[in-house]
Amino acid sequence: MADKIDLRKIHIADSSELRRRGLMAGTIKYIEDDIRSLGTGSQGEAMIAVKDGVIYALVKLFRPDRKNCRAHIEFVFTNDANADTQSGVVDEVLRYCFLSEYYHKVTVICNHGNEGLERILTGAGFVQEAVLRDEVRLKNGFEDAGLYAMLSYEYRKYNICFVPFERGVSMVSGGKDYIDSVRLYHYGQNLEDPFAKNIAAGLGLLDSNGGLVRNDDGIYNMDSEQLKYLPDELSKAYTELREYFDSMRAGFDLNVQFNSGTPFQKKVWNALNTIPYGATASYEDIALKLTDGDLKEARKITRAVGAACSDNPVAIVIPCHRVIGKDGSIVGYAAGIDIKDYLLLHESFTAVTPLISKEG
Repeated sequence: MADKIDLRKIHIADSSELRRRGLMAGTIKYIEDDIRSLGTGSQGEAMIAVKDGVIYALVKLFRPDRKNCRAHIEFVFTNDANADTQSGVVDEVLRYCFLSEYYHKVTVICNHGNEGLERILTGAGFVQEAVLRDEVRLKNGFEDAGLYAMLSYEYRKYNICFVPFERGVSMVSGGKDYIDSVRLYHYGQNLEDPFAKNIAAGLGLLDSNGGLVRNDDGIYNMDSEQLKYLPDELSKAYTELREYFDSMRAGFDLNVQFNSGTPFQKKVWNALNTIPYGATASYEDIALKLTDGDLKEARKITRAVGAACSDNPVAIVIPCHRVIGKDGSIVGYAAGIDIKDYLLLHESFTAVTPLISKEG
């Protein structure tokens, strides 16, 4: 496993080490003044990238226009920062830009002599957007440089996809090796997460009020070429959920990562996976499973079971929609009772009717 890269804000106390590592030049006072200027104003910020306590890069972020949700990045690496370290720094900066600061677009200028950085950028998913004429000053003139850009929905380490169904949209989040969220939304509903909003807006999935558009023109559909740009497990999740809604799949083969949840909640979520496709169970049934059939103890935790179902981070894949009231009533679903009812009807119909073959 590669050593972790940590990003942190630059401090005055870093002056000596930044000069020693060749990342900034001049007297200590000059460097301190430069750091002060980098840390003021709303148009940018500066950070250092650290691995094993050693500084390997100075990173400057500039915001030409915050309303455009764009950041321009400058990387300065030490001479001993190898390709893996540089790639790790780029990855961490992208994560910061997209998932913490919620930029929709990031750009980097790379001159033609910096082939190493160019390979790292293109490998990460950057696309050369333009050639900037006479962008870099040389001792005897100027040199052109490439402007490389990446949009939020092109970020390959972690992303979001949208899978439509009759009543709305399932929003799936994940990376190369896992998914960590499946949330269900009605058509017309607004998204809360800024990263998700950027992606949906960039893909043309939002109406004039910011709500999710209907799938009337197949706007959510992704072909095999588009799926290649999603992280592997997220691409797999898109395909499996499409198959589920198309009555071609009854179960899922996905690696789920829980980023939160108490030990009790995780026990409940694991128990939900034992409810077969097309079947239902009551909250008390789940509580009985967790207490080895002790009815008295089960009744004590039934309400907590319901709360854990509400907090399920991976809807459908972990089938909390199959849990109903003891009297058979359809109650309690974060996405709405109507969507829960739809999912149960969808499964009950295909449970008594053969699933459609993937071959046709």
